[in-house]
Amino acid sequence: MWTDMRLALRIACRAAERVLAAGTPDVWLKEDGRQVTSTDLEVEDLVRRLLAEAVPDDGVVGEERPERRGTSGRRWLVDPISGTADFVAGRPTYSVDLALEGALAVSVMPSLGITMAAGRGMGCRVFRDEREETARVSSTDSVEGARVCLHGKKKPALEQCVIVDGSTPVLDLITGRVDAVVAAGAGLDEFDLACLPVLVEEAGGRVTVVEEDVVLATNGVLHDAFLALLIARPGVAPGTPGS
Repeated sequence: MWTDMRLALRIACRAAERVLAAGTPDVWLKEDGRQVTSTDLEVEDLVRRLLAEAVPDDGVVGEERPERRGTSGRRWLVDPISGTADFVAGRPTYSVDLALEGALAVSVMPSLGITMAAGRGMGCRVFRDEREETARVSSTDSVEGARVCLHGKKKPALEQCVIVDGSTPVLDLITGRVDAVVAAGAGLDEFDLACLPVLVEEAGGRVTVVEEDVVLATNGVLHDAFLALLIARPGVAPGTPGS
């Protein structure tokens, strides 16, 4: 696993460097209305090439290119720029995400100089330039006053909670700055969720896919309480748990 982690970190960091070096990209809309840029394609092609050189038997599926099926039974997921709208708008909160399905996850935020990395049984780490820290969720055990990031168009009413800025929700959750993240109506797909479970669970939290476009991530202690709140809201019903 450590070999895979070193590989994922090396490739994701190379991809992040490519994003930072990119000039003004061409931008167009995909069929689903979401933005894609020439930098997305360039970065995904780079990641695919590096994976093909290092682990040629593994499968690769990316957000912008067709799947390459492998023979090893392993599959890498590539989101070359997660948060393309932020990237296009010049906001620094986008990331380059690379995951070995179900096993490890690396998410690099190039403009912030931050990397999140986790592997099953390896824990979760946050790298800030030259500094490394162990990521750990909060120990908050009451919904009353819990700090929550809301992401997406469907924002449930959580009157007893403190709603906080959601620009870096995963980072804030795994480092204990917030206690829960609710992503709802955000058009989530497998690439948006590729890194989330491994990062959060290895930091001590829990993740549940409540329904197709509603995802709950918490510090674990509060998970059942928040899940009950979401299920009680109209239009939000229980689905397949991610954990």
